[in-house]
Amino acid sequence: MDLKNQILNKRMVVSFIVSFGIILYIFSKINLNKLILILRNANVLYYFFAFAMFYLSILIKSYRWRIFLKNTDIDLKLKNAFVIYYLSMFINSLVPAKLGDIYRGYLLKKKTNKSISLGFGTVFIERVFDLVAMISLLFISAYLSFKSDIPEEVSYSIKWGVVIILFLILLIFGFLVVNSKINLKNDKINRILMNFEKGLRAVKWNSLPLLITLSFVGWFIEGLTIYFIFLALNLNLEILFGVFSDLASSLLTAIPITPSGLGIVEYALIYILKLKNIDENNAFAVLILYRLISYFSIVLFGAIMFYIVEGNILRESKNERC
Repeated sequence: MDLKNQILNKRMVVSFIVSFGIILYIFSKINLNKLILILRNANVLYYFFAFAMFYLSILIKSYRWRIFLKNTDIDLKLKNAFVIYYLSMFINSLVPAKLGDIYRGYLLKKKTNKSISLGFGTVFIERVFDLVAMISLLFISAYLSFKSDIPEEVSYSIKWGVVIILFLILLIFGFLVVNSKINLKNDKINRILMNFEKGLRAVKWNSLPLLITLSFVGWFIEGLTIYFIFLALNLNLEILFGVFSDLASSLLTAIPITPSGLGIVEYALIYILKLKNIDENNAFAVLILYRLISYFSIVLFGAIMFYIVEGNILRESKNERC
């Protein structure tokens, strides 16, 4: 998979220019001296817990993906599932259009010799579980945080989230019905479609309760990331508003315009924090500490992991040719 061309293409460059343009516009409004003072007084222990919550949620989601794979007769160790899942997040942080999800299928093929389309099928069904958990938690946390004063934009977003979930479920059932009835003459396309269907069928009744539980627990724990950042900055805000802020921001990373929603997430998070009358300097402090975890740590550790994994893949390819 030629990631070099994907990362260095014009679309990627433009998306980063747009992202940093938005970020520079946002940061042009801050008082730098006050911001530095707030960050210097941050509680390091609480910030460590924020970091731990974020990475614990990744581990839980990796374990959930391992269950999806096991339901398709792929037995992948949790360590390998975590590495592949994390590297897909790394690629999504660099390239727009969620190409990291395809890269996850590519790495799965390299590790297990299973088709990319099968792996991508498990990722697709996983995304549906993600949306169901996120929209449900978003509604609950918004209702409890704002009571009857839920902002119109938030209500609108939740409604559209429900519509998208229903559309994806109908799309999956429609594909399963159509794919069972068609028989294309091209054997290669037939195999791709059959493997993708196998991935979509990675939900078994006996594992469904666990998959649902892991989805909700994983996203709730990620939601605690911003809550612990609130504590680190001595902001007196409720836990469910922290969950709401994190989930609303995470949901925007799905927009395929910029890598990992870069720029869009920043703008939205500042807007969300202002709903609770948080002043601009504290809001920017939350944003910086959050993105250091949710974006820059992924890029840093992901780059190291990517170098190691891709190096192993290249060595294995050379050995096979020899």
